[in-house]
Amino acid sequence: MLEVFRLNGALLRHGAALTAPLGQTQARWQVIGAVAEAARTVPQIARRMGMTRQGVQRVADLLINEGVVACVRNPDHARSPLLRLTAHGRRVEQQLGDVGVRWSESMARGMSSRDLERAVTVVRDVIRRLDEPL
Repeated sequence: MLEVFRLNGALLRHGAALTAPLGQTQARWQVIGAVAEAARTVPQIARRMGMTRQGVQRVADLLINEGVVACVRNPDHARSPLLRLTAHGRRVEQQLGDVGVRWSESMARGMSSRDLERAVTVVRDVIRRLDEPL
């Protein structure tokens, strides 16, 4: 597990360095990415990304103020709006996605597709196990 913690730290450091030229942060990238997949509430994003609700709310407020995301009515919960990317947000997400693809490709260079697929499988299995009730 210590190696996973080290990996997480390295990913956050490198993610921050990659997003800075775009005027974004690693936390913003995570929230934008979660909303790009589907409209979600702040608590849903927090659970999905392993962040605190308060932390996601702070980032969401900034992204709303900058016109990257917008709140839309949530038919399932009147007091918890869904966040959706705006047209500007889709452009920002595309830029972040392009950076992410180049980064992933550079990280994968020299690794076999079999090893990469196995790594993804193991990571997903660990996440699934961690998400199971104790």
